[in-house]
Amino acid sequence: MAKRVGIDKDTVVRAAAKIADDHGWDALTLARVAKKLRIRSPSLYNHVGGLEGLRRELKLLALRDLNTALSRATIGKSRDDAVRGLAAAYRAFVKRHPGTYAATMVAAPKNDPAMEAAAGNIVETILSVLSGYGLDRREGIHAIRALRSTVHGFAALEIAGGFGIPLDVDKSFDWLVSALIKGLSAA
Repeated sequence: MAKRVGIDKDTVVRAAAKIADDHGWDALTLARVAKKLRIRSPSLYNHVGGLEGLRRELKLLALRDLNTALSRATIGKSRDDAVRGLAAAYRAFVKRHPGTYAATMVAAPKNDPAMEAAAGNIVETILSVLSGYGLDRREGIHAIRALRSTVHGFAALEIAGGFGIPLDVDKSFDWLVSALIKGLSAA
């Protein structure tokens, strides 16, 4: 294989993200990334600490990109409109980046400051959206878990082809988000 010039950590991680999104999180290997970049597998160690390091970097990328999507979707919005924007952005991220999103499924380790910060930024973004409902931090965390679980479940079923009844899936999602908003308002 010919060595490619201009490969850096970001290039490696973005190539890994593409593989994960196209073939699944479990399909991510150093050999696949090296082949995609047209380099030898050992060259990847110049940029990431093996498969574990690559997966860590991909998780960081996923958390940062998800937070960016959530933040952009809620700018200038409050309460119900912000929750709708947040839910739609979360769903879209899962559908557009299923393999990358899979990296976010496990809680960030407590001994990794960069990971804690990236995950914490998402929590703070969502808490900011939920602040319009007058929830304290503890209730806000419960609400985040409910929102995340609900949107994740819907999007996971959707990308797996789990909605076979010929009824508009977007309308079902809107119905679901409206039910969440009613719950937030009642809390």
